[in-house]
Amino acid sequence: MASTSFFDEVSLSIREGVAVLTLLGESGTLPWGTSRQEHRFNPVMLRAMTAALDAVERDDSVNVLVVTNKGSFASSKFWSNGMDLNYLDKHPDEAANLLKQTDRLIARICYFPRPTVAAIRGHWCATGGMMGLAFDFRLMSRDAGFFFIPAVDLGLVFSPFQTQLMKAKLPRSMHRDVLLFNSRRWTGLELLAAGLVDEAVVGYEVLPRAQAFAAWLRAKGTGPARAALGPLKRRLYGEVLNALEGGVMDFPGRVAGVDRAAPGYKYPVNDPFSSKSRPMGEDESNV
Repeated sequence: MASTSFFDEVSLSIREGVAVLTLLGESGTLPWGTSRQEHRFNPVMLRAMTAALDAVERDDSVNVLVVTNKGSFASSKFWSNGMDLNYLDKHPDEAANLLKQTDRLIARICYFPRPTVAAIRGHWCATGGMMGLAFDFRLMSRDAGFFFIPAVDLGLVFSPFQTQLMKAKLPRSMHRDVLLFNSRRWTGLELLAAGLVDEAVVGYEVLPRAQAFAAWLRAKGTGPARAALGPLKRRLYGEVLNALEGGVMDFPGRVAGVDRAAPGYKYPVNDPFSSKSRPMGEDESNV
């Protein structure tokens, strides 16, 4: 079928049982000043993602879901750069609901009743990193982009759901560096070695490899497997889903108006937590 656009933020195409949902927004800014290419979580993105996932679930021909982002690293650096803190600052009365709905969207991906594949080109950071973790499989570019979750450096405290999701999906060896200290940025090859991504390839190969992966997974989205997959996920990630009722992200140390790490912030050159850490340039910091 032809590609369908949802609010100019997400497109959906379906071919041979594989639904490819693409995050758009290579240029321009939203009315409150957030760059569209960062694919942050705000009402526009949530509305588009929800509508696209609804369309996928309604379509009986879909066996596998792939989510990717449009463009090369030069034109779209971000798979997702997390919560739209700029929007939250300018709409404080909507903050609690937006945070709650974001957690629910990520939870929906976690127990989506089809196999799911994240085809990640560029950075997947903060809440965007959590969305990536919610997928069953992850493929990432090896030549551009990082994974990291900088909550501690912005004075943020994860929601119970986010904490349980990361504990369930991250290798235990990464818990300290990711959940507590944000002590390094992880490349695709490092994540492959850690077992967090299933493949790390050059950027232009990410989507084709994800589509090939999805073709291999089609059988798990048909027949008896299709009927069982959703309930299996709900039982496997029961503690994650139960934590949805535990509250939302808190902001005890954040300074209003700051939506990424302080300009010039760099990870320690001699990081005691990792010999592989590297400096972070201002344009690669985030939330």
